[in-house]
Amino acid sequence: MFENEIAEARSEDSEIRDRTFEGLTVTEADCSGLDFQSVTFDGCRFVECGFSKASFYDCRFVHCDLSNCRLTDSYWKGCTVEGSKLYGAELTGSILKQTELRTSILAYALFSECSFEDTKLTECDLSNALFSRVKLKRTTFGRCRFVRTELFGTPLKGLDLSDCELSGILVSDTFSELRGVSVSYDQAAELAGLLGIKIKI
Repeated sequence: MFENEIAEARSEDSEIRDRTFEGLTVTEADCSGLDFQSVTFDGCRFVECGFSKASFYDCRFVHCDLSNCRLTDSYWKGCTVEGSKLYGAELTGSILKQTELRTSILAYALFSECSFEDTKLTECDLSNALFSRVKLKRTTFGRCRFVRTELFGTPLKGLDLSDCELSGILVSDTFSELRGVSVSYDQAAELAGLLGIKIKI
């Protein structure tokens, strides 16, 4: 059982390594501060679980549900999150390196003060997510949804969001977050609305 793995890792101050967990439903588990190495979670559901300050190395989350879980200050490297739900999950202060998130729901998730490095997000829903003061290094977004996403203090310079959905995004009064971002013509018209500019064709 997953709970036994947690207890053993804590008692022996060891990591959870080279394991595959399938179809689990875990409720209110305290996984804070634990290290996961080469672990696959397939079709697992985590209900009100805590992963604060947990570390994930070369881990996979496939068709999992971590909605509303606490993942603050967590560390991710070489991980894959695919077809999963992190609706309302709290990842404030987390670090993601060389990680891929694909076809996942990140709506209402909290990413404030996160750091993304060499990370790729594809077909992810970031609607209503809090994406403020995020550091983005060599990170790409492909066909993602930014609907009412809060981007305060997150520089988008150098990003190509031309195939993403941008609607009602929230930025600072200076619009500094948008400097240097690449968008499509239709997106430019949407963003012009933030400036109070009306485009006539």
